[in-house]
Amino acid sequence: MTAILRIGLILISIMSFFIIVRKIRKSKIRIEDGLFWVVFAIILIVFAVFPGIIYFISDLVGAKSPANIVYLIIIGMLLIKLFFMSIQMSLLENKVVNLAQEMALKEKEDRERIK
Repeated sequence: MTAILRIGLILISIMSFFIIVRKIRKSKIRIEDGLFWVVFAIILIVFAVFPGIIYFISDLVGAKSPANIVYLIIIGMLLIKLFFMSIQMSLLENKVVNLAQEMALKEKEDRERIK
């Protein structure tokens, strides 16, 4: 892993770590969501500070470049986050449909009582 990539990873990870912590403190992001991003930033910092881990994984997998493994790990983690967000969004959409149906039924009952 090149020095530029290591420095970039460290700087971006530290900046994102502090931004997420600040957003959690100001209650602009849920703790559960913020926790994922904090762990994500910490993992990137560990990879940047201890590049031997990346070299070991790249040798184990047979990748030509350790940077490719870093990108693969980042993409994999983001895909996992996207999957869980899709599940959460589906649950929220179901709740919205149920609430809309309940409201429609209550409005119908109110109209029938008035007549």
